Amino acid sequence: MKTHLLTLAAAMLVSAASFAADRPNILWISCEDISSHLGCYGDTTANTPHLNDLATEGIRYTHAFTCHGVCAPSRTGIITANYPIALGANHMRSKAHLPPHIKPFPQYLREAGYYCTNNSKTDYNLNWDQKATWDETSGKAHWKNRPETNPPFFAVFNLTMTHESKIWKSGWKGVVSDLKESERHRPEDMIVPPLYPDTLAVRKDLARLADIITVMDRKVEQLLKELDDAGLADDTIVIYWSDHGDGMPRAKRWPYDSGTRVPMIARVPDKYKALASVASPGSMDDRLINLIDLGPTTLSLAGVAIPDGLSGQPFLGTHQPPDRQFIYGARDRVDERFDLVRTVRNRNFRYVRNLMPWRPALQNITYSEQNATRQEMRKLLADGKLAPQSAQWFKTPRAAEELYDLNADPWELVNLAKDPAHTSTLKELSAECDRWQLDVRDAHLVPEAMLDAAEQTAGSRWMVLHGTDGMARAKKLLGAAMATAQSVAGQSKVAMPQLDSDPAVRWWQVMACSKAPNAANFKALLEAEAKSDEPTIRIAAAGGLARIGDLATAAATLGELLTHKSVFVQHAAILEIDEGGPELVALTKDTIKNISDNEYCQRLADHALNR
Repeated sequence: MKTHLLTLAAAMLVSAASFAADRPNILWISCEDISSHLGCYGDTTANTPHLNDLATEGIRYTHAFTCHGVCAPSRTGIITANYPIALGANHMRSKAHLPPHIKPFPQYLREAGYYCTNNSKTDYNLNWDQKATWDETSGKAHWKNRPETNPPFFAVFNLTMTHESKIWKSGWKGVVSDLKESERHRPEDMIVPPLYPDTLAVRKDLARLADIITVMDRKVEQLLKELDDAGLADDTIVIYWSDHGDGMPRAKRWPYDSGTRVPMIARVPDKYKALASVASPGSMDDRLINLIDLGPTTLSLAGVAIPDGLSGQPFLGTHQPPDRQFIYGARDRVDERFDLVRTVRNRNFRYVRNLMPWRPALQNITYSEQNATRQEMRKLLADGKLAPQSAQWFKTPRAAEELYDLNADPWELVNLAKDPAHTSTLKELSAECDRWQLDVRDAHLVPEAMLDAAEQTAGSRWMVLHGTDGMARAKKLLGAAMATAQSVAGQSKVAMPQLDSDPAVRWWQVMACSKAPNAANFKALLEAEAKSDEPTIRIAAAGGLARIGDLATAAATLGELLTHKSVFVQHAAILEIDEGGPELVALTKDTIKNISDNEYCQRLADHALNR
């Protein structure tokens, strides 16, 4: 019996070793903020010979998208293979707790014997277990550091030289120091998209963007050469991608194609062609792919079972599901500014749902205001010289719904939502947006301060709308949010609401009254709700009172909440003050000076006091 057990154990070890030996290494090369500005995608402004070569050796994906147009939510979706709105993790730099059934996907690879490294950006909007997720995550992490047993590796290299801050002149200088003058791009050679004014300042930004992409291409060459030099190129599947759109206005941070459509190239060595079920080298794949698919794809390539509960699906491997019909995206709080946008895209049209249309598309976000093109647009707007296709992104209220014909209008500048010829398309995509938000239980329909408080009880933000009444509550929230958006956008009149007992639904109802053109009709309601036990509702009501002239009550209410124990409440209060205008700021300025040292609260305080 003992001999039999030893023989069985030995056989299991041999089987595991054989399994590991048959598995490919997998290398991800990601870069930041570039959209599809590569030669292999038809953009000839940047010099990208090495990525062009990679495309001829692999597969170029033409319809790859991220779930959010900014880094932390995008990377949260990638590491979990789930939509961040389902996890309550779509607010920038939030720290949501994962529900027990969802793990960062590298954990499954490590359990299967893979050596997993990340060099070095994480930026997940999560409380996550670093030791369980990566063997090493640091600026020194590398597949070369794996044990002498040479297990298969999954290695990620995140290239940061293309970050939006490197378009700024101050950041650009450090990136392009090794580029000869003759290799740098000239502003006069740039092609200016119709989204932006054609001025020298804009052309300089575009030229700097092309320069830093050129530098990034050379780093890709270096990483691929390391594989060649180690004799591992034939054993390693390479996937290259960018995390979202470029760092220009209404691109990064936004769910349009300009912010979410990304380049992606996969190179699969000959020995793994059958395993990966891939097309021939140099081919193009036009399937609709979301970057949340990267994790399941990697698991599939590694021969690791894909766990239940993931929204992502593999686009390589032997078991690939049917092609998608739709791509989904979202925008919520970005840095210090709130918004709530959902979008659905098929091959020909994009639908956009603006659930906070009282705010302009291009809000004043301190960090992104350093972009010269954005400054140029604001200057031209103030001078009355900004063209309508650019000026529309600064106006309020926005439309509650947008619809774009992507073939006729690839820059998504002409909203067709009210065009009778497109009514059926609008209804189809709107219904699909409903289905998606309800299916994933869009947690961000709950205001952030309420969501944070609920997480303390529920254990995770995911659980807030996945309890026994979760679907019913999600339907009520979505209905209230859409009714608010449509009324504020002028599509329907705001009637006196029958206020709901659910505080999150009630918040939406009070916001509808607060932001309505006829807000004065709801004075009594706003006065009553300004005394609510729920701080977020008090803030909403106070904002409405300020709009109809009761600045004293609004200032007293908001000033008190600036010192609330919850930083989320403080943030909501200072945001309402800042958006309320100079008179409201003047009445609360002494309290504003004592607000939390939270970075985002401080940014709003600085803007309010120094505008």
